[in-house]
Amino acid sequence: MVEHTHDISQGGRFLILGTAGHIDHGKTSLVAALTGTNTDRLPEEKRRGMTIELGFAELVSGDMHYGIVDVPGHERFVRTMVAGATGIDMALIVVAGDDSVMPQTVEHIEVLRLVGIRRAVVAITKTDIVDSTLLELVEEEVQDLLDGTSLEGSPMVRVSSDTGEGIDELKRVLNATAERIPDREPSGPFRMAIDRIFTVRGRGTVVTGSVLRGLVHSGDTLQLHPGGSRCRVREMQSHGASREAVMLGQRGALNLIGVDRREIDRGCELTTPDFVTPASRIDVSFEALSTCPKPIRPFSKMRICMGTREVFARLAPLDRQPVAPGATAFVQLRSGEPFFATYGQRFIAREENDARTIGGGVVLRPIARRWLPDRTVEEKALETLRSGSPAERLTQVLTECAFDRTSDLHLSARTGIEPDAVSVLQETLADAGRWVALNGSDRRIVSACLDALFARADRWLERHHESHPDEPGCHVDAVVGWLERKSTSGLGRSLFDRYRQGGRVKIHGRFACLPAFAPQMSAQDEKHLEAILRRLRHADFQPPSLDDLAKSVNTDVKRVRRLAKIAVAYGQLTEIDGTIYLAAEHETRLREIVAEMIANESSVTVAAVRERLNSSRKYAVPLMEYLDRVKFTKRQGDTRIMHEEASL
Repeated sequence: MVEHTHDISQGGRFLILGTAGHIDHGKTSLVAALTGTNTDRLPEEKRRGMTIELGFAELVSGDMHYGIVDVPGHERFVRTMVAGATGIDMALIVVAGDDSVMPQTVEHIEVLRLVGIRRAVVAITKTDIVDSTLLELVEEEVQDLLDGTSLEGSPMVRVSSDTGEGIDELKRVLNATAERIPDREPSGPFRMAIDRIFTVRGRGTVVTGSVLRGLVHSGDTLQLHPGGSRCRVREMQSHGASREAVMLGQRGALNLIGVDRREIDRGCELTTPDFVTPASRIDVSFEALSTCPKPIRPFSKMRICMGTREVFARLAPLDRQPVAPGATAFVQLRSGEPFFATYGQRFIAREENDARTIGGGVVLRPIARRWLPDRTVEEKALETLRSGSPAERLTQVLTECAFDRTSDLHLSARTGIEPDAVSVLQETLADAGRWVALNGSDRRIVSACLDALFARADRWLERHHESHPDEPGCHVDAVVGWLERKSTSGLGRSLFDRYRQGGRVKIHGRFACLPAFAPQMSAQDEKHLEAILRRLRHADFQPPSLDDLAKSVNTDVKRVRRLAKIAVAYGQLTEIDGTIYLAAEHETRLREIVAEMIANESSVTVAAVRERLNSSRKYAVPLMEYLDRVKFTKRQGDTRIMHEEASL
C-alpha cells in the first residue's frame, strides 16, 4: 500500500461513479482525460487496447470526490461489468459519436436500471472526428433508448478525449447531477464487496472494493463471507491515500490481519460481524427483461450476480407460472451455494451459459424458507415487504421470526431499517399493543404470532378431548411441552401462563381443558364417584386402595382410576402416587400437621408423622415422599425440614 496521508474528515461528498458502454467507445480514454489515470493496468489490456478487468481512478471536482469504476465493454465481460456496477451512485454512459448505440450500450443500460441507478450523464465521445449532424442523430438515438427508463432525461455532453474538448463541461455536468443525489449517512453496519485481492510484501493481504454501506475504522473487526471467519483491519487507503476510515461512497483498500489470502476471492464480502446471514433461498421481486427471447420457465437455472458474487440458482415463481418478458413476479431463488444478501439488495440474472442478461430484481427476504401451501398468504406478506412502511415491514419480519430470538442488527438486515431505528420502532409497536411481553421471559412476541399459536393449541386440545372424552383434560405438562415444541426452547411455561390468562383454557388440578369441555359421566359414574369420595373422606390417613374401592362400589379398577382422575381435576382428591388417593381436605390437614411438627422440633421423621397421623408406614412413607415431590418438605438424611418454597 502506498504511503500518503489523506484524512476522511476533509470536506466534500463522496460518490462512486461507474462507466458503461460498448467496447471501443472510449470509456478508458475518457477516464484518463478526466483524471490523468490509465485504468488499464494489465499487460494484456494495454497490448489489446481493451479493458478486461475493472479499473479504478479518482476524480476530485470542486467539493465532489468520485471513485470511478471503469468496466469492460465487451460482451464476454458483462459479468465483470455487473461486478463493477455494485455500489455505484451514478453512471457515466459513454457512446461513441462515430458508432452510436450498440448491443452492449443497450445491455449496460439495462444493468444500470436493474441495479437501481437513477442518475447518469451521457458522454458522446470522439466528437473531433464526427460532424455535428451525425452527433445530433446519435443524441436522438440515445434519448430514444433512455426514454421510459429510470435514466430518462439524463444530460448529454459532447467530448473528445484526444483534444480535451468538453472535458470541463463534463465535470460541471457531473457535479450538477451529483448534487441531485440525496445524501446517505455513512452509519450503521459496514459492507464491502471485494473485487480485487493482492499481497503486499511486509503488509500481507489487501482487498479492494466499493463500500456498499456504513464505514470502517482501522482496528475494527470484520467478518468475511463466505466462511464467516473474523479478521481485523490493520490500515486502509482510498485511491492510494491513507485513511483513518473508509465509508459509503468510497473505494477502499483494506489491509487485513487474521485471514489467509487463499480464503479470499472476488465475490467475497466484508461486513460488520453477524450482520449478514448465509441462506440457500431468498425471496425476491423479479423482473424479466422485455428483450428475453421467451418466457422464463419455473425452475430454470441461471446465474445470479449480486455484489461481486455470482451463484447458480433456480427460479421458482410464487404463482408457479412462467415469467413473461417484461413481467415482474415474486419468485424464490434456490441455490446450492449460499447467498449473502440483505433486504433491498439488487441483483442481475443472466442465462446459465452467460450469453445474455435476462432480468434482475430486488431482495425481499434475504433468509427464506419453504413457502406456505396457501400462496395468497405469501403474496400478501411479500407485497408488504415490497411496498409497506418501515413499521409494516418490521412487523412482518417479526411475525415470520415468530419466537426466534432476534437482534436489532439481524432485523436491520431483514428490513432495510437502520439498527437504531429498529430499536425505536420496536418500542413504538410495543406501545401500540402490537407486541406482547411474556412473563418470566425477556422475549417480546408479535401479538399475531401468539394468537396463531393459541388457536393451534385450541385445535390440539379439541382433538385430545375428542379422543379422550372420559378424561378430565390434558396434563398441564403435556400442554407446556406442546407449546414449547411449537415455539422455541425455554418459552413453554411462559406461553402457558399467557394462554391461561387469556381465558382460553381451564385448569383442574394437573389437567387443562377447553372451557366448553366437561368429562362425560353417566348417572352410574356420578353415583360411583360419590361413594368413592365418601369412603376416602371417612378413611382419614389410611385410604383404601383402588382395588378395595372398586370392590366397594362393585365396578372395575379402570373405571375407578378414571373417576379418581376426574375428582383430582376438580380438586376433590389429591393423587399421592399411582395407587393412593387422599381426600383434598385431608391433604390440607397433612400439610398443617407436618408444618406444625417441624416448627416445634425443627425437623421430623417418618415414624413421628406416622404416629401423629395414627396411620401406618405403608401410608406414611408415600405421604412424605409426596410432600417432598411438591416441594413442601425437603429430606435431610432420615428427617424432613420445610422446603424454602413451601406454602400451605
